Amino acid sequence: MQTISARFGSIRTGSGLSKRAFAETLGIHPMVAGDIELGKRDPSRDVLIRLARVYSVDITWLLTGIPTDTCCAADSREESTSSQFTVPIQLIQQEAAAGRGIEIDSYAETAIINVPTSFISPYRSERVRAVSVRGDSMVGAGLEDGDLVFFTIDDCEGSGIFVVSVDSALLVKRVQIDKGDRQVTLLSENPLYAPRVLTGSELDGFKIEGRVLASLHRH
Repeated sequence: MQTISARFGSIRTGSGLSKRAFAETLGIHPMVAGDIELGKRDPSRDVLIRLARVYSVDITWLLTGIPTDTCCAADSREESTSSQFTVPIQLIQQEAAAGRGIEIDSYAETAIINVPTSFISPYRSERVRAVSVRGDSMVGAGLEDGDLVFFTIDDCEGSGIFVVSVDSALLVKRVQIDKGDRQVTLLSENPLYAPRVLTGSELDGFKIEGRVLASLHRH
């Protein structure tokens, strides 16, 4: 099975550029591009966005090895005709920590990636966002470091796994809300991380950004 590094290398080869020139188009050092091509590191979210913009790369294919059109063809055999199509999702150029949190960047750039409609059904694509996960505190829920998570901004109620902000930090956590005791518990899916309980003034800086719908794992 072809790897991310092999697919990255095929993009460079197809561009007809030297390794140095290709790296320059992505705004990265040639050594970084070389490490990605050798499988020593995964492409960062910035590199993913630049690949999509500069080379019109199907990010779903780059991360999973499965072209978006192929995903849709498979879905159409089992689901309704609407699943034969892809929809554009806004990829936020920022990571959400599966840990203590990543500072929110209000001016984060975005790119567009295409995913099967079944991925986000029944939600509208314009109400769904995608961010990268950093850390290992949610591995028990199948969310690993570097994964892309898709969340809807239209579902912010109840308990479940959400993208949340706490003061200036963006996180992916299982959320339990106790309205009676006026507290929110942020739970990790890794026994190495203790629950985090928010009460009192801490709740002033807490906001649920959206419920996690699905994820894409890099392999």
